[in-house]
Amino acid sequence: MTIADQGGRLVPRSKNLIRFAVSGPGEIVAVDNGDATSFEPFQAGERRAYNGLALVVVRTKAGEPGAITLQAQSAGLTAAEITFQSTGGK
Repeated sequence: MTIADQGGRLVPRSKNLIRFAVSGPGEIVAVDNGDATSFEPFQAGERRAYNGLALVVVRTKAGEPGAITLQAQSAGLTAAEITFQSTGGK
């Protein structure tokens, strides 16, 4: 996830708290932001951006094919959403 301005440019000093949610046959495994000094847990559904960036790792649920939708929300920012397909692999 990149925090960007209206022109699509990275906002490198942003530290917004981003909340992630998954629907469909997937689950959030970990979140991160690249800040080596952060004590925030990796196993969570939210993370503060670091230099305008945050990361979420999504795992598909074995044997459950279908569409997975990942949403990211933060106060004062436009929400983001992406949908991708799971084949339900092992």
